Amino acid sequence: MTRDLDHEVTLEKQEYKAKDGSTVELFIDICEFCKTRNYRKHFEPTKSDVRRVLKTMQEDAELGEEESLEDLL
Repeated sequence: MTRDLDHEVTLEKQEYKAKDGSTVELFIDICEFCKTRNYRKHFEPTKSDVRRVLKTMQEDAELGEEESLEDLL
């Protein structure tokens, strides 16, 4: 990981809600590589997530007025 010589990292953290519903505590001041890695790891849907959504949609399930796609998954 490379950074500018005058780049100072703060140890300040912030809590985020991940795609699986868990809470993730990440550093606020990080490099672009770490930002991309954290986004892919905690927030970007995986192929299995997309497959599960598509499979549910293809099953042609009838949604009631109070139901949502999230409830079916």
